[in-house]
Amino acid sequence: MSGRLKWVTLAAIALVFAALYFRVVEAPPAPRWVPPRAPSQAPSPKPFFRSELLPNDSAPSVHAATAVEVADGRLRAFWYGGTREGAPDVAIYTSVYFPKDGTWSAERAVMTRELAQRQLHRSIRKLGNPVAGRDRGGRLCLFFVSVSVGGWAGSAINLTTSEDEGETWSPPRRLISSPFFNISTLVKGAPLLLSDGSTALPVYHEFVGKFGELLRVDAEGRVVGKTRMSWGDSSLQPVIVPRSESDAVAFMRYAGDPPGRVLVTRSSDAGGHWSTPEKTALPNPNAAVGGVLLAGGPLLLAFNNAEANRESLDLALSADFGASWRTARSLESESQPQRAPVAEYSYPWVMQDRAGNVHVLYTWGRSRIKHAVFNRAWLESGGR
Repeated sequence: MSGRLKWVTLAAIALVFAALYFRVVEAPPAPRWVPPRAPSQAPSPKPFFRSELLPNDSAPSVHAATAVEVADGRLRAFWYGGTREGAPDVAIYTSVYFPKDGTWSAERAVMTRELAQRQLHRSIRKLGNPVAGRDRGGRLCLFFVSVSVGGWAGSAINLTTSEDEGETWSPPRRLISSPFFNISTLVKGAPLLLSDGSTALPVYHEFVGKFGELLRVDAEGRVVGKTRMSWGDSSLQPVIVPRSESDAVAFMRYAGDPPGRVLVTRSSDAGGHWSTPEKTALPNPNAAVGGVLLAGGPLLLAFNNAEANRESLDLALSADFGASWRTARSLESESQPQRAPVAEYSYPWVMQDRAGNVHVLYTWGRSRIKHAVFNRAWLESGGR
């Protein structure tokens, strides 16, 4: 190689590395968690608790409730229902909660298998878990699971949006989240906003292994990033709870060998990396959990307080962001006056509204969705 060619080559290499350097230096910062909005009013010191069953005249079997706050402090809930889980007649239903009188509107279907099949332009065998939230533009977002082939391991996630608080919905869009035929991706945990306007969506897989991931979805419903949250075949259905722009904790259902315990993993870079999942002291009978960081207060987790069944549903509090826990209340137990015909209380969805009240929606005996609303004073007062 001549001397001149050598220097030209070295200069070209230097320019390439310089370009990469400046690209890194000038690259936009990684997106951060968007902190939840603080309650609009001071919490009441008087304990408050109310619960009721949501309307259901449409399906003998219902499951997997989710909810989002809409205009005037109302709550819009979603769930799926049909003759049984995985049946072809399963549809996704919605109902609206009116806090002034504590009532729910009659349920109506927002997505059926036939409608999803027609709008997605593909064969759909069944529908599954819905999850509701908002995007940066304020639209309601409803993610839901569909299966075209096989069981839940053959599932995909779809997104439909609403600009009128859930009265009408756009045709759904299928998220492309996996290179393996885009199957085996399900959703259960609440979506979270990121500082760049995208949405962080916790998902999980059930094909070959059972593990959690975090998808980053842009405003058009495209998956633009993905991070593994766990590995192996025993962790699924992550629920992420941030406490700052960078720090978050995630809880997962455990499907491994005894003893059954709720799993926890942590991130200090807004979901870019996650610690190895560890078992907490809280029991888990291979069942979903729900959690939220209360405004100005402790971390709240709803869970089945047993290793082998879903016959109880308790609320636990942590003052150190998940390092230690105390059971504060029981929503369902043998001492409750009204028990479901089938003693299963599962899949809790937990959220705090703008007034500071906490809402828990969960499956009640597989035949109804139950709603409990309470304030922090009730939660911490030690008696209903």
